[in-house]
Amino acid sequence: MKQLDYRVSNSRTKRKTTKARKATFITFCLLFSVFLLIGLSYFSPAIANLQTAGLTDTKVQFSESLKPGSSSQDLSTEDESYVLIDPLTNQVIKSHNADIQRAPASTLKLITGLVALKSLKESDVVRVGTEVNVEGSRLGLQPGDEISVHNLLTALYVNSSNDAAAALAVKVSGSIPAFAQEINEYAATLGCQNTHFTTPHGLPDPDQYTTANDLSKIAVRFIENKELMKFVKLANAHVQWTDGQGKLREADLQNTNRLLGIYPGNQGLKTGTTTEAGQCLVSYVTRSDGDYLVVLLGSKQRYRDTILLLDEAWSEQRTAAALKGLTKEPNSLILSPGIF
Repeated sequence: MKQLDYRVSNSRTKRKTTKARKATFITFCLLFSVFLLIGLSYFSPAIANLQTAGLTDTKVQFSESLKPGSSSQDLSTEDESYVLIDPLTNQVIKSHNADIQRAPASTLKLITGLVALKSLKESDVVRVGTEVNVEGSRLGLQPGDEISVHNLLTALYVNSSNDAAAALAVKVSGSIPAFAQEINEYAATLGCQNTHFTTPHGLPDPDQYTTANDLSKIAVRFIENKELMKFVKLANAHVQWTDGQGKLREADLQNTNRLLGIYPGNQGLKTGTTTEAGQCLVSYVTRSDGDYLVVLLGSKQRYRDTILLLDEAWSEQRTAAALKGLTKEPNSLILSPGIF
């Protein structure tokens, strides 16, 4: 009888040991998955897609991809400014040099459309004057041409047309300086404290500047405007207008934002590039597990840097969610949103 008790006890001990080993093995596998996720999630297929497509940034060829384990410390320059926020809560996820005043380049055009639509309708027709004789990116308007506000906004946000920005400004306020005053007043109502604009398009001016934080406030208001958001999402567009002789003019435009259709969830917003400003990009990304807004100023590789910041933010968010669930129930890791 004693021998039997010993055998039963021994059998139970073996079963307990086996269960303990299985539990340990499962926990090890789950933890290994977490750390594997951390290591690999920094490599974004968006970078590879950019290279495969042969796309080039202004003055920059995509010559390198992100390596596993890359972080925001690997950005193209330490001098750039950025802020990454949750646009629904305005919570700052990460930032760097976010209050340093910098040239905005064409990211300024976000506020141009916001102010223009306060007094104009898309169906309004604008007869342009000499204000359209500007440098940089242009639709090709000439004094005396007539074009709808809808087509001007399309050119403004798809082709980043400086002549379209100037035409809208003069239509709204009568002159470029008067329009600049209006957008400065509007920016102040949004809480922009380190911003001053002198043009509607962002061409260089020593008295024209903003910050990543201020520009994020403008971008949040832009995101709320469905009428304008439809333009920045367009990868391509066709516009038309009539010249001074009444002849029909047409143009096919391609969006300057190369992340559209490449980075998952990208909803566009605005590019900007000048020698003074460097490469700038404002990006809005929406996914099932959250939204992010990135404002990047003074970059040397704006698309690569934006992808790196976004990938890092997604990874940190998902890893934090997974580990939080793991403390309660190890099996919850498998069910965490966006993990597998």
